[in-house]
Amino acid sequence: MPHYLFNNLNNQITTMTTLVNLLQHKGNFINGITTNDNLKRRITDLLITSTIAFAAYGFIIGLQQGILQAMAGMVKLPMLYLLTLMICLPTYFIFDSFLGSKSNILQTVALALTGITITSILLVGFAPVTLFFLLTMNNYVAFKLLNVLFFSISGFIGARQLYVLLLGELEEGNGKNFVRRKKLLRLWLLLYAFVGTQMAWTLRPFFGVQEGKFIFFQEIRGNFYTNLLHNLIEIFK
Repeated sequence: MPHYLFNNLNNQITTMTTLVNLLQHKGNFINGITTNDNLKRRITDLLITSTIAFAAYGFIIGLQQGILQAMAGMVKLPMLYLLTLMICLPTYFIFDSFLGSKSNILQTVALALTGITITSILLVGFAPVTLFFLLTMNNYVAFKLLNVLFFSISGFIGARQLYVLLLGELEEGNGKNFVRRKKLLRLWLLLYAFVGTQMAWTLRPFFGVQEGKFIFFQEIRGNFYTNLLHNLIEIFK
C-alpha cells in the first residue's frame, strides 16, 4: 500500500476511535489524560478529530454560497476554535499554576482539546439538519440564525464539558485555593467566550454574504452582538 494511502487510512481509524471513545467511553479517555497515559498521542488524535469535524461542518455551511465559500469554511472553522484555544489557554495555565495547580501543560492542553472535540462532534450531529435546510431554505438571514443557534448549543455543551473536565483537575485539599481556582476557571471561560466571538467576527464570513459573492475575509467593523441583534430584527420584520 502506498505510504500516503496508509497515512490517510490511519487518520480515519484514529478519528473513528477517538469519536467512539468520547461518545461511549469518555471516563476511560479522561482517566488516560489525568494519569499521563500517552498524552502526546491523545493530543494528536484530538487535534485530528476536531479539525476534520470542524472542517466538514464548515464546508456544509459554506455551501450556502458555493464551492469556494465551502472550501474557505473548511479552513476557517477549525481555525476559529483552535486559535481561540491557543490564545486563551496560556492565561489559564499560568494563573492556575500560580494558584497551586500541579497539572502539567500537556494535561491541560489535552483536557481543553477534549472539550473542543466534543463541540466539534456535536456540530457534526447537526450536519444533516443543516444540510436539509440548506437544500430547502432560500433565506440567507434565517439560515445564518439557525446556525448561530446550532453553534450556541454545541458551544455551550462543549464549554460545560470543558468546565467539568478542568474542574476535576482542581485539588480539593486546600479549601481556599480550591475556591480561588474555581473562580479563576469561571472567569477564564467568560474570557474564552468573548475571545471566541470576537475571533468568529474577525474570521467571518462563514456563510458568505447576502450579496452572493465570494469573500474570504470581511472588513472588521462593528461586533458580533450588534450584528446578531440586527439579524433578529430583520427576520421578524
